[in-house]
Amino acid sequence: MDNFVVSARKYRPTTFNEVVGQSAITNTLKNAIKNNHIAQAFLFTGPRGVGKTTCARVFAKTINCQNLTADIEPCNECDSCKSFNTSNSFNVHELDAASNNSVEDIRRLVEQVRIPPQVGQYKIYIIDEVHMLSQAAFNAFLKTLEEPPTYAKFILATTEKHKIIPTILSRCQIYDFNRITTSDIVHHLSYVAQKEHISTEEEALHIIAKKADGALRDALSIFDQQVSFCGDNITYEATIENLNVLHTEYYFRLIDHVLTGDVTNTLILYNEVISKGFEGQHFINGVSEHLRNLLVVKDAATIKLIDTAENIKSRYLEQTKFCSLRFLVESLKIMSEVDLNYKSVTDKRIYVELNLLKLCDLSGKLPQESVANLPMPKAAIQPKPEPQKPQEIKVERAETDRVQPRKSESPATPSPPTAPTSPQSTKQEPIKSEQKPQTSAPISFGLSIKSDINTVKSEMNKRKDAEESETDYVTADVLIPVEDLVDAVLSYGKQIEAEERAFSSALRADRITIKENNTIHIIFTNKSIDDQDLKTKLLQELRQRFDNNQIKITTEVIEQQVSHRDEPMENYKKMVEKNPVVEQVRSQLGLNF
Repeated sequence: MDNFVVSARKYRPTTFNEVVGQSAITNTLKNAIKNNHIAQAFLFTGPRGVGKTTCARVFAKTINCQNLTADIEPCNECDSCKSFNTSNSFNVHELDAASNNSVEDIRRLVEQVRIPPQVGQYKIYIIDEVHMLSQAAFNAFLKTLEEPPTYAKFILATTEKHKIIPTILSRCQIYDFNRITTSDIVHHLSYVAQKEHISTEEEALHIIAKKADGALRDALSIFDQQVSFCGDNITYEATIENLNVLHTEYYFRLIDHVLTGDVTNTLILYNEVISKGFEGQHFINGVSEHLRNLLVVKDAATIKLIDTAENIKSRYLEQTKFCSLRFLVESLKIMSEVDLNYKSVTDKRIYVELNLLKLCDLSGKLPQESVANLPMPKAAIQPKPEPQKPQEIKVERAETDRVQPRKSESPATPSPPTAPTSPQSTKQEPIKSEQKPQTSAPISFGLSIKSDINTVKSEMNKRKDAEESETDYVTADVLIPVEDLVDAVLSYGKQIEAEERAFSSALRADRITIKENNTIHIIFTNKSIDDQDLKTKLLQELRQRFDNNQIKITTEVIEQQVSHRDEPMENYKKMVEKNPVVEQVRSQLGLNF
């Protein structure tokens, strides 16, 4: 029985072209070899499983190759390449700093550096997890790292660059490795599956890639695990079962129920998720990601931001047609708050269910214009009732239900309005929905037809506007006595003295002037006191108190000039002039300036 080799080792890259997702770094290293600009020390840093040690080995193999290809790749035929492929190269030394982190270990390394290579041009020292070296070991390594022999090259690899002392960082060329994208991982997994003669589904490979979180080594390990579970056919259903991932169908069904306000099926679906053993927070994160994907596919320019299979992407495009932009944004806010507070609540299930009800309620609170043109999802399609003939809406207006001022007379001396024929007063209260106007015929409603309802609302708004315009006309030329206005401003200042001390202290009689047309002019001595919100509150208080909407407030800021203080001696002389005893006390106590 042959020994099994995991895919992460079996398909480990041996050339720069085989490295996945790090083209910028591999191109830089190849150009350095081509132009003979090889530094004495390199630092490879980045997350786990992204190819730091792999690139270090390929670089060490390439710079010692005796017959480089035109693409700056090792030939795999010379003695140096063959010895490297069989792990028998005497020019490449790997050191694990996690277990060799003392000063003595570094001293042995420095002694080895003194011996030149027997075969090849360079001796390469790869130190993995270099951040584990002790402070004393770092200091012992500084001199050798800065001025090594011409044949010695150091490649340091770490996942935690911030733990390395600055003196080491300044002596190295630093290469930051990025997380490998989901598409690159899926492409590489497809290549491995093809080599191993394993059939796969694209959705299953995307689940594996997302589970790996940007680490190709983790993705290959999960792939081997799936092969053990599924055999030669890796399916989506088997993958989510083995990796404990919730099926995406649940999220599509949830949004369909939410859009139709189906509270019952929403709660039943969440109960089904809980019964399968999934945590509430796992479900919350999945819903948030689903809403985010629906938001992203709203614009054709951002569809590329979704890392998922093509058939699932098409389902996102179909469902997002039923979602308005505001609905998605507000839903994401709700789910983000749920995720933030989930761990602190006592009854987590009720908390999640309550917020799912908020999502259902949210779709009904959207403004009519934002959802008017949206098609309804499949879950919302209901059989249409038989059409019924709507009843007519009759609105009769009395000829004298509103009195307008006479335009022929001068505005300065308006004549009193003509007495209405109706016994009601000139000022009528706005007609409320539950009351019938006394001057009009009853309004009969049919089947809530939008056009008829809008007609009634428009008529009611016209009446309300006419009332306001009449009120403004009646109070336009009523002049309020100056003393009353000033007293009202001063009394308001006393009311807010506890809350707004600075503003209330500025409302003084000597700084208030009453101008024409009930205009109050206030002088402030500081710009910070001239607060627009406080002025608005004062204006509302005055208009309500005098029942006059023509009152206005104007302000002016005149900053007072602060006089310079006198010299201490001059102040003291003034004190002595007022009270000679001060000089006696100073002389008796022997005080001086």
